Amino acid sequence: MPVTNNAPEQVLGAAREEQRVEVVFEGSADAERVALRYSTWVDGLGWCVQKTIRVEGDQLDELQRALTVARHRIRRRRAESGETVRPAQVIQMPALS
Repeated sequence: MPVTNNAPEQVLGAAREEQRVEVVFEGSADAERVALRYSTWVDGLGWCVQKTIRVEGDQLDELQRALTVARHRIRRRRAESGETVRPAQVIQMPALS
């Protein structure tokens, strides 16, 4: 099944400059899905993909809910420990049309 990438990838910065997560739309005649690629920077080689997770289109809502719950738990724990909480960063995702 050939995979086409109809939208530009989104690169999310990590806490360290040598790590990143790419969100890539993959579509074919049979299915649409999103690939999450975790990459690290290696001197002399450049960006190297360490892990790829493919999420089917019908799983994206559940993934978003799980990430939202995780984000709220982390923020609550940080607030309870007295750490200053930064406002959310909105990341534009590629259009799925």
